[in-house]
Amino acid sequence: MVKAEYEITNIVLTVSYEDVELDLERVASGLEGARYDPEVFSGVAYRTSEPETSFLIFASGNANCIGAKTVEGAERAIENLTQELRELGFDVEEPETEVQNMVATVDFHRRFDLEEIAMNYHHAEYNSEIFPGLVFRWEDTNTTVLLFVEGEGVCAGAKNEEEIEKAIGRIEETID
Repeated sequence: MVKAEYEITNIVLTVSYEDVELDLERVASGLEGARYDPEVFSGVAYRTSEPETSFLIFASGNANCIGAKTVEGAERAIENLTQELRELGFDVEEPETEVQNMVATVDFHRRFDLEEIAMNYHHAEYNSEIFPGLVFRWEDTNTTVLLFVEGEGVCAGAKNEEEIEKAIGRIEETID
């Protein structure tokens, strides 16, 4: 049997600039393409093209970096944002960052009988009338895997690649 393969499709990091208050009007007007409408959302939405990521930036000096495919790409985007904020006159130090979520698509190279799996494993949830995938959740981790009939899956909630690989391994062990 061919071992499952995965590809990271999204990484979410929190970004914290300490001891800084950001003027979001100035941030939005200084970052090309940034959007800020405080009546709709309390932060600045800013998209970068290289690397391709999006940021939600808040007056508190906190931000979320979304959409990177690698941790290195996210870190590069954060470095670029930090430099841009400095160029706008903000006194920001290197921020604290933390991976909050990694999402990966998984190819298990086989089909799944989701109803049979759901009947045999207590940590599997399946209701085809509500959602076409089976949800695997374990009590000892925040990682969740969605399985689909055709053998595809989505792993979410991981903080690093090791957690993704462990979750995939658990699925393979459980179902084989």
